[in-house]
Formats: sequence, structure tokens, C-alpha cells
Amino acid sequence: MQHYRLVLIIGALEILIGSVTVLFNLTTLALSLNAKSPNVLAFVLVSGIMSILIGFGILNLKKPAYQLLLYFSSVILLSKFLIFMEIVHLNGALETTIPGPLKNISSIAYHSLVIFYLKKSGVKQIFHT
Repeated sequence: MQHYRLVLIIGALEILIGSVTVLFNLTTLALSLNAKSPNVLAFVLVSGIMSILIGFGILNLKKPAYQLLLYFSSVILLSKFLIFMEIVHLNGALETTIPGPLKNISSIAYHSLVIFYLKKSGVKQIFHT
């Protein structure tokens, strides 16, 4: 039962993160306050929509959502480490209103915990196709 509760929290967080991302960017776009280039805006919106869809998949215990969340969490962690090691440099186009260090630390913590938790024995078994 404990596994279900935490899985539901992760699913709800993914929906919340994606929804806030999409709504904020669409609102700033409608108010002509969004300075993102069209390709960056498309990337951010698609990422937010993917987060929402993965969140609903997690809530419904779908194995593809489980696999996608593990994959994207791993990619995000790898990208953060490459940025911290100064192997990869962003041009600032993906900057947000959240201060960079806070965003990066919370992202690393969240995605590390997601990977750690989803890889625990017993958690993987509750997901089905």
C-alpha cells in the first residue's frame, strides 16, 4: 500500500510540474511577455505536455509511463551534471523565473529520488502495460 501512495504522489507531481510549465508559458505568450524563441518555446511546451501525460500514466500504473519517467529523469540528471562540470553550456534560452541554483538543486534531488524509488524492488511490479 505504501508503494501506491508514493507512486500516486510522483504521478501528481509530474502533472503539476507539466501543468504549471504549460500554463505559465501559454499565459506569458498570450500577454506578449514570453521572450523565448519559437523553437525553445516548442521544446518547453512539448516537455510540459510530456510531463502531464507521463503523470497520468503513472497514476494509472502504466509500464510505458514508468519507463519514460525513468528515462527522462536519467537524461535530466545527466544533463545537469554535464552543465555543472561545464562540459555543456546553455545559451540562456531555457532560463526560467526560478533562480538557476534552486531550480538545478531541486531538479537533481527530485529526479534522483524518482529514479531511486522507482528502481526499488516491489515498485516496478505494480506497473503493467
